Amino acid sequence: MNSDITATIYVVTSLLIIGIAVATLSPVSERTMVSEVVSEGDPPPGATVMNYSELPQPAQLAVDEVTQQGGTTLSTYDNYRAVETLQGDRYILKDDSVFYIRTTSADDSGGLFEGLARDSLLAIGGILIGTGIFRRDQRGNLLTVISLPAGAIATLLSVNALEAPTLSVISWAGTISFGLAAGVPVLTGIALQQRDYYIGVIALATFLLSVAVLFSGNALSALYLIAPLIMLGLPGVGFGWWVGKQDAEKS
Repeated sequence: MNSDITATIYVVTSLLIIGIAVATLSPVSERTMVSEVVSEGDPPPGATVMNYSELPQPAQLAVDEVTQQGGTTLSTYDNYRAVETLQGDRYILKDDSVFYIRTTSADDSGGLFEGLARDSLLAIGGILIGTGIFRRDQRGNLLTVISLPAGAIATLLSVNALEAPTLSVISWAGTISFGLAAGVPVLTGIALQQRDYYIGVIALATFLLSVAVLFSGNALSALYLIAPLIMLGLPGVGFGWWVGKQDAEKS
């Protein structure tokens, strides 16, 4: 098959996978919050009371819903400003009444695992783009080989940055570490199939770099390194073996 057609197939498949991930799964940094009225009445001595009229409009809308219904759910993405204002315990003066409102996370580990599954699909999409570049260029130069993890990183960073309400909610070190680690199994599969020491060294260097990035991040970054190696490990090696075989047959 013509290399341009092959690359196009990889890109189209990549866009399909990325679209499915974005449409069906929530980002790893997104959380569902529960906001509820704990009590109504005079606040305790020394408590800070926030005036309803001074709250940003998203927070006012959330307070309206909470005081009318007794509680509501908020997203740290869709309702970012409201969550930032109301998170924790707040005493809010509204219509001559003081409401004690508590806003806490409703997520358990399910939200985190959904986010990791989403990032795995995004990484796969990026790797497919990199694979298209690799298959199109048979010279095996450094830029061509590293396009696999680079594609995963670029896809993860760009999609997550576009969706985030503010860039500060993104774990940059974790995301980069995830993309690097996701590319390691595929590079390993290619290296094993082609018995290519050069690509094997790049796979090892990519893994070591992902570990180095991990240590520059926070505790969540450890899961960002482990998750892609577990979730994409064997399938990634198998895919890399297949890509290496197709590449060798064409050569």
